[in-house]
Amino acid sequence: MQQPSKHGQFGTIQGVFIPTVLTILGIILFLRLPWVVGNAGILGAGLIIVLSISITLLTSLSLSSVISNIRIGFGGAFAIISRSLGLEIGGSIGIPLYLSQAIAVAMYIFGFREGWIWIFPDHHPFLVDLTVFAIVFAIAYASTSLAFKIQYVILAVIVLAISSIAVGFAQTETFETPKLMGEFVQAREGELIGANFWMVFAVFFPAVTGIMAGLNMSGDLKNPRKSIPKGTLWAVVLTAIVYLALAFMAAYMGNARELVENYTFFIDHAYIPVLVLIGLAGATFSSALTSFVGAPRILEAIAKKNILPFSERIRKRNKRGEPAAAISVTGVIVFLALLLRELNQIAPLITLFFLITYVMINLVVLIEQSLSLPSFRPTFSIPLVIPLAGTVLSLFTMFVVNPVFSLASVITVFFIYAYLMRKHLNYSGGYARSGLFSALAKWATERSVSLSGENEPRSWQPDLLVPIQEPRDLRSSFRLLYAIIHPKGSLKILGIATGKNLVRLKTEVPPVVAQIKRTGDSINYSFIESDQFQKSIRISVQALDASYFNPNSIFLRLDSRTKDLEAYERLIRDQIGSERGALLYVPFAQVGLGLEKTINLWLHDIPDNWEYQRELGNNDLAVLIALLLQENWDAKLRVIVELEPGTPIEKGATLLRNLKESVRLPKHTEQYQVFKNTPEVWHQVPHADLSIASFGSYTPIGNLLTIVKRHRSSFLFAADSGRENAQF
Repeated sequence: MQQPSKHGQFGTIQGVFIPTVLTILGIILFLRLPWVVGNAGILGAGLIIVLSISITLLTSLSLSSVISNIRIGFGGAFAIISRSLGLEIGGSIGIPLYLSQAIAVAMYIFGFREGWIWIFPDHHPFLVDLTVFAIVFAIAYASTSLAFKIQYVILAVIVLAISSIAVGFAQTETFETPKLMGEFVQAREGELIGANFWMVFAVFFPAVTGIMAGLNMSGDLKNPRKSIPKGTLWAVVLTAIVYLALAFMAAYMGNARELVENYTFFIDHAYIPVLVLIGLAGATFSSALTSFVGAPRILEAIAKKNILPFSERIRKRNKRGEPAAAISVTGVIVFLALLLRELNQIAPLITLFFLITYVMINLVVLIEQSLSLPSFRPTFSIPLVIPLAGTVLSLFTMFVVNPVFSLASVITVFFIYAYLMRKHLNYSGGYARSGLFSALAKWATERSVSLSGENEPRSWQPDLLVPIQEPRDLRSSFRLLYAIIHPKGSLKILGIATGKNLVRLKTEVPPVVAQIKRTGDSINYSFIESDQFQKSIRISVQALDASYFNPNSIFLRLDSRTKDLEAYERLIRDQIGSERGALLYVPFAQVGLGLEKTINLWLHDIPDNWEYQRELGNNDLAVLIALLLQENWDAKLRVIVELEPGTPIEKGATLLRNLKESVRLPKHTEQYQVFKNTPEVWHQVPHADLSIASFGSYTPIGNLLTIVKRHRSSFLFAADSGRENAQF
């Protein structure tokens, strides 16, 4: 039986501050900082260090803010992102971050090996790697507490190494005159290559990506809400001072060429060189150990959400409270990475996954703070400009460090996100994603209303209100409704009935709605218990008018059995008077929509100056609906223009030609012209599965039913609200 885990055993110093400091004060401090100064000069190096630290500090402040607002538990950055943006986004960031942490262990081991071989050149490199790996794995597996106790010793060694460099600086007999800005002329990577400010920045920046060390331990801290902000911020400030001080010393201890060409500059100029060597070995060993301790905790947290295969096994802890299974999996990954022998090709990808995590942490705070969500009440408050600057600078740094790998990392995250979306992960509560999206939707709507007091014609989409009394009204119109609103429209179904009819509506409507929802289209429904159909519609519409997302058209299904046509006519006039369009669907007998392959669009009463006024009269809604149906059905469209008797044929042809260009009708649209009030005008063109025609607000519905009966085809009649425009 699995024993209870020993959670909450580490404080600020042991669990956050020391791991973060040791991860930041690594190999770049001892071997590459003089190179940075030699290339960039004292001022240029200072700018690189300050810019790098600024990005880390901004992210640390955002991290501190969000940590003080939630009970983070296990998972560190994965938990933070998941709580706000959902498990899919959290997992798409967390999985690459875990792999980066695991592979980074191998990189740190390689760094340790380089220092070791410098002292003992006869030792076999692979045996050194395996020995260090075995020691690190054994310590991490045996006890996290032991690992952190060892880090006290390593910290003391690094302090001695830095002190030895400082004493060496104090004993320098002749100081060099440093250049404010370097010439960026050379960099030694086996041969001389060109350098520039951003290349040197890219080399240095990985030094400051260590703030995840304490965050990864979130589930094992006594008080993560206080320990992570305090330990992380103090570590960032202290290490910034160390880097700036040693950069200053290097600038005065050696000339530019010496600094650039001699990677062991600090070792050679230290008071006791061996202390710097030991410090270098200690820094790389501690970084490897910290990553080996932190990475399994990320994996464990991901497994707790059942995101990975074999999650139940991976998330188990042993009797000592250690994530043994996650440590073992991490050990396998590290060992495989060691077999590659050379990780320089993927090293930039590791840094970039850290940077993506920085972006997401800043973005979470930026979104929650800018939307003023009541749930966002951090005890550590920061100005909005901090997460904004952190987001922008982190993104900028990604593409400065390596544009190609930046694109590769973004694509990797996207594919993991797409995979997790297909898994339909189960949310057990405590996530802010739906609230964030609702707040974003509200914010976007308010901005839209502030920019325009009414919906603009160019942004028109069919947002239909569909009142029904019986389930068959929806079933018989289902395919037509879907074809009208797809892909970006919306549907609001209003069931109005009493007694058994209401029970039937509540039973049969939800399954039909579920079919449309599976396509991703926006649809919802509600029910009203009433025996007054038209009155209930009027009241409902008045209530909907007070909302942001109110319907712009009403859809009614009519047939020969429909009673009280005058009441429908009054309802339609009310809707058009309220600047809402009206669609009347009148199916013919049992034919319905036929094969859904041909559409006849009837246009009439087009103003003479329609091109100048950009106004088609009462035909805009009919045209827009016809175009939507043609696209979704992949149907043949015919446009028929009704002309006044005596109109020259040439004028009608010109009208059709200009109309096709202005409205942007499909290329293969067929065009016809007929004269009004001629016998059987509806039979002068080929038959269609659906005919669409406009009607006026005072047109008797009985006349429309007669047209359907004579033509023996289903019709969709459309009346404009005045807000549509087919020419935009």
